[in-house]
Amino acid sequence: MKVFISLFILFMGAGFHSIAQEVSPLSFTELNAMLQEKSGKTRMVNLWATWCKPCVEELPLFMKAKDEMKQDSIDFIFVSVDFQSQKQAVSDKVKQLNLSGTLIHLNEKGNDWIDQLDPNWSGAIPFTIMILPDGRRIYHYDAFENYEDIKNFLGKNLPN
Repeated sequence: MKVFISLFILFMGAGFHSIAQEVSPLSFTELNAMLQEKSGKTRMVNLWATWCKPCVEELPLFMKAKDEMKQDSIDFIFVSVDFQSQKQAVSDKVKQLNLSGTLIHLNEKGNDWIDQLDPNWSGAIPFTIMILPDGRRIYHYDAFENYEDIKNFLGKNLPN
């Protein structure tokens, strides 16, 4: 009985230290409405997938930038474009990479939504959109190679 209680306490304690953020399934209509809202903050929206090596490699770079930024000045939104059947893989990757911010799993069949997000975007990922407080959008169509690339992008485009 003592072994059971000890194991229970051990597992419960581990659970409290590793609470993962929830990944929310959203349709494109819901995502687009969220992105259209005036939040008063700059938002970095990164579209990625678990199977996309450059996507997964740049996610820790975003987390480093997020950690260095003032929490109240910029919101980070990570949108997985994996099929819904990959829900567990997305959750596992989020946990593995310790992603935080707004975590979305796009619940959309097909890719008709791509042109609605940006008619100049081919649909290739990773894809990042910086949405400024005034609603203006700045697009980044490929992977950030390293932390300095993200830092330069943010420094060049963030309002003072």
